[in-house]
Amino acid sequence: MTGFTAKLVFQSSKSLPHMVQVEPWGADFTLLPKQRLEVVAYGSAVAPWFELIEHADATQVYCNEAHTFEVFQEGRPLVCGHNRQPSHEA
Repeated sequence: MTGFTAKLVFQSSKSLPHMVQVEPWGADFTLLPKQRLEVVAYGSAVAPWFELIEHADATQVYCNEAHTFEVFQEGRPLVCGHNRQPSHEA
């Protein structure tokens, strides 16, 4: 069975770190200024599609119709917590 993939590319133009949260898995990846990353979603029955919710310091990416995902930066796979910044509220 051939699966479906969809890719979404983020490039930060912000001067501060910006978190990208991948839902519904709750995974987080932090973009530093001028960095980019790719979210690739995999679906089995239909092509996945994305829904974005913007916040001041984060973007939530909902991977709809996906059964799993991967995040890459410059061709390298990233793990949850990549570049995570210390909380200012702690």
